[in-house]
Amino acid sequence: MVQLEAKKRYKPLYKKFIKLRENVQLKKKLFKFKKKKWESFLFFLKKKQRFSVKPYSHYHYNVAKFTSKGNSFQKKFRNDLISKAKFNLFYGGLLKKNLKKQMTKIYNSKQSRDFKRLGLEFFETRLNSVLYRSHFCYSMRNASQVINHGHVKVNGVVVKNKSYMLKQGDLIEINSMYSESIKQNIKRSDLWPIPPKYLIINYNTMQIIFGEIKDFNFSTYFPFKLNVSSIITNYYRH
Repeated sequence: MVQLEAKKRYKPLYKKFIKLRENVQLKKKLFKFKKKKWESFLFFLKKKQRFSVKPYSHYHYNVAKFTSKGNSFQKKFRNDLISKAKFNLFYGGLLKKNLKKQMTKIYNSKQSRDFKRLGLEFFETRLNSVLYRSHFCYSMRNASQVINHGHVKVNGVVVKNKSYMLKQGDLIEINSMYSESIKQNIKRSDLWPIPPKYLIINYNTMQIIFGEIKDFNFSTYFPFKLNVSSIITNYYRH
């Protein structure tokens, strides 16, 4: 019964991947689907994996010079919508109201630093993001569930808020009763992609120290090209 409910819950999620033509959350389970309706989508994903992709930076997004190259208003509007949808899905489904509030705050920030960097740092400082990046959890959704069930402590205090903002030096610990499940998640992940260097992780004691995230380059930590400037400005304006 539980498995049936889980399948029903994931069905609309995977349909969103088809629409975006991207495995946004790096779900390995996708490649085990055998129904005919998934064939073309899986073929596209496997084909995409065979070709090497040139390195790019999320902080420098080039716009085509000519309209025919994708610079028309219609194509830009479509690409902006796709970028927003991918970003939202990657972080496990964020409420539009909360997103707009945070993006407005980031866009209007009085700090002299680039608002694109501030935007990514904000979302990567969240507790659920850190658990996912450390491979303690296999997805942002799973990380949120672990936090909501009270299995995570920050500086010795149980935290049930997935959006909890970590500070440099904070210590994250896993309840010993739940440590076996975390170990299984780590084995399944093969520790790839490699956790970011601002996280000091002890996989024996199931502890993480949150280090200095400022100016970290997240360019290789997303399974898709991320137009950060477009996402922040669009949520700010609409």
